[in-house]
Amino acid sequence: MPPKWQALIDSMTNVQRLVHLAMRYDMVQEEAIRAEILKARKREYEATLTEMAADVGCDSRRAMLSQGDLLTELNEASKADGQSMANTYNYDLGVAIIAISTETPTANRNTYAKRLQTWEGNRAKWKNPQVALSTSLSARTQAQRDFARFNPGLADGEAVLIGPDPAAEPICQGWLNRGKVPAEVARRNPSPFHLGCPHFWEFALPKAEVGDCRDMWLGG
Repeated sequence: MPPKWQALIDSMTNVQRLVHLAMRYDMVQEEAIRAEILKARKREYEATLTEMAADVGCDSRRAMLSQGDLLTELNEASKADGQSMANTYNYDLGVAIIAISTETPTANRNTYAKRLQTWEGNRAKWKNPQVALSTSLSARTQAQRDFARFNPGLADGEAVLIGPDPAAEPICQGWLNRGKVPAEVARRNPSPFHLGCPHFWEFALPKAEVGDCRDMWLGG
């Protein structure tokens, strides 16, 4: 369940509420996040399809996702991400404001502004890479799934989990220990497996025939 930042407002002073209001994310920031994430998600989706085409022997084909239900899916996922990220930011902002008041009970608006600027910069250093990784791997996973769905003749094969070994989480370590698994098993257990998960599946699929390359689905 996402954190409810609105509940934090009730415990704040008027000054703290004004500071939160000035810095909180609203619909404008949500839309900006959605657009940026959609751009990154579409780029990774197309790159993954192109990579898979090359892996099965169709080096000359390039993926292009320009319209239709799949692009709508990517957009809806990006919209949900934007809403979630804005909500989390607003909650974290509230926690940071309360922490400043605990450390410095006499803090005024200038004090909050200065310290929150530092807080925001420090948060971006770890949060932005985390979001970029999650966006990339979720787009990659969806592209792998759709490649198999629309090119069923090339769906069989194997997959192996790629990433740090040893892993930080038992679920990832379990898949690393298994080594190669049937491609369908990997698609039924998509990465990322947890928040900040750096692991992803790499597939080894059968080579395509000459005609398969011509007719291969790569986004439409």
